[in-house]
This record gives sequence, structure tokens and C-alpha cells, in this order.
Amino acid sequence: MSENASENQKECIVVAEDSPPNRKILVHLLEKLGYEVVSCEDGKIAWEKLESGELKNVVAILSDIMMPNMDGIQLLKNVRAHETFGPLPFILITAVSDREYIIQAKELKVNGYILKPVTFQRVTSKLKEIFPDKKFDKLAS
Repeated sequence: MSENASENQKECIVVAEDSPPNRKILVHLLEKLGYEVVSCEDGKIAWEKLESGELKNVVAILSDIMMPNMDGIQLLKNVRAHETFGPLPFILITAVSDREYIIQAKELKVNGYILKPVTFQRVTSKLKEIFPDKKFDKLAS
């Protein structure tokens, strides 16, 4: 396999979210913004896909905090400890205002949060923060 991503290969965002409606909204919004999206039902599946090496051109990870099998904090720990994925922007999606999670995530250098309910405005606003040089087209709602 080639190490170089082809010029026209889409940037990929990994989404780990156990709620089917939230996952569907995130995937839809990110695809509208031009990303390839790898949709995962929990952190364990997301981590397995990342570790497998089959994902190319991953530019960010969006993960719910509270999920079965592997929560967002454990996924963040795994990503930060990994040589290749460690520097990737990692955004936590949360309805949780639990200080413990927020403190833990900050210590692990989370890049930000998207509060639920997930909206186009919240997602694009966060993406503009982590990719300040990227232009996002305004989409008709």
C-alpha cells in the first residue's frame, strides 16, 4: 500500500457515537461538508478500525463520551498514546457536564467539545476552530 494519499482522496473523519440518530446526523453533516466519514457504534469499533491501518487520510476523530464497550475517554487515551494518531484533533460530543470527564479529557489534550443536541452550526463551528485554514461552504438548511 502506498504511504502517500492520492491528491483527490477525501479527508476522513472517524465518528464514534452509540446513538443511531446522533450518528446519522453527524455522518450526514460531515459528508455534506465534503468529508469521508467512518461511522462507528462505539469507541472499541472506532479504535479497531484505526488500529487496523485500513483507514486513510484521517484528519480528525469525533467521539461521544458515554458509550458501551469503550467510552470516549478511553478512545482518547488510546489515540493520544498512538504514534500515528496521537496528534489528530479529537473532539468529544457530550451532553455530560460532569466535571470529572471534562478534567480527564483536558489532561488528555482533547481539542474541544460539541454539545448535544448536535447541530450543523455546532459541528461547523468546531471544525472551523480545529481547521482554521479550511474553507467550509455555506449549506442550504
